[in-house]
Amino acid sequence: MARLRYFGHSSFQVTYGDGTIAFIDPYFSQEGRDNPSAAKGAGWVKKCDLIFITHEHHDHFEPETVTEIAERTWASVIAPKPVLRDLRIPEKLKVEVQAGDSFQLKSLSIEVVKAIHPQSQYPVGYILEKDGIRLYHAGDTYEHAGMVDIKCDWALLPIGGSYTMDIQGAEKAAKEMRAKYAVPIHYSTWGKISQSPREFAESFKGSKVKPVIMKFGVEIELTP
Repeated sequence: MARLRYFGHSSFQVTYGDGTIAFIDPYFSQEGRDNPSAAKGAGWVKKCDLIFITHEHHDHFEPETVTEIAERTWASVIAPKPVLRDLRIPEKLKVEVQAGDSFQLKSLSIEVVKAIHPQSQYPVGYILEKDGIRLYHAGDTYEHAGMVDIKCDWALLPIGGSYTMDIQGAEKAAKEMRAKYAVPIHYSTWGKISQSPREFAESFKGSKVKPVIMKFGVEIELTP
């Protein structure tokens, strides 16, 4: 089975039963945050196979954090060109992606999904599939028509409402995708994106989608 650990904002670690470890948008900086990261730097990361970056903005891509993890673990960094262009690690560790790509790497099936975030040079989301579980990390995006074609069990969706979906948009997206579980991300890190996870959970009353509010630093088991 897979386990999902939340560090706050949009930052996650996914650990699979075979020992494969992936990080998504590791953002560990404590500066300028109302809610600090649950991770105190990257020094504790001793094993990592894959690092996924959704786009180049500082709250999703910390070059120093990614470099430290990749150089220590030789993890592959999967990201759009604007991210990889500014990352000083060996070229063999870089995996450039575009929306629509689909491939396998380190035992995972990976799909790269379009994101609508005009403030970014090239934003994407990811669907990671392994052991019968499809996990979708939306990155920064507004709800858009293409989401009806996304098939996932777990949907990690931004609700901050500033250049991303708000609670209503995330609710609509989760229902359109027919996700089994919806996890709010990218909220209340600072005042401009302050949102209530309780309100997010209440928006799914009467729906088949189960909201899951993750506490910072806590790990949960992913079920199909």
